[in-house]
Amino acid sequence: MNVGARAGGTAGAWSRFGTRSPGRDPRKEKTVPKIDWKRLRRQEKRPARRRPWLGSWTGLLAVFAYVGAIGLFTGVLDFGAEVNERLPFRSPVFAGVSLAVIVGVPMTVVTVFAARRDNRTGPAAVVAGLALIGWIVVEAGVIRTYSVLQPVCALAGLAVLMAGLKDFRPPGGA
Repeated sequence: MNVGARAGGTAGAWSRFGTRSPGRDPRKEKTVPKIDWKRLRRQEKRPARRRPWLGSWTGLLAVFAYVGAIGLFTGVLDFGAEVNERLPFRSPVFAGVSLAVIVGVPMTVVTVFAARRDNRTGPAAVVAGLALIGWIVVEAGVIRTYSVLQPVCALAGLAVLMAGLKDFRPPGGA
């Protein structure tokens, strides 16, 4: 050990050469900001904000999807022989199952998450909105028959998508 370092030993830190540099304590320097893990954990436990209109809207869209699927299962909704030939597997039942799974289930999940104030509501709404928009695009391409309901449903999917994207804003409102 350096004798000069021992002799000059007031407050300070040891340098790498064994001497103390006065007034500098590396233990007190903050080069990397510390993360307050307890505060972050408390924030994660907080319930998500209330989203009653999103839950109601996606619930209504889910009901429409299930009613449409039931109509396709039972044959109440008939596209006609020409359009049925263009359906996958030429099956309205398969189209109904697809409608229920691709549109109805994600909308139901968003409704349940919104009702429970779950933090997964936003990401689920993004997925459900994209699924509805995708369904409309694929439907228009497959059956090649156009309806006024297609742009209305696409706008409804866009509204759900935009509501879900609100949760992905950067902190500070920028």
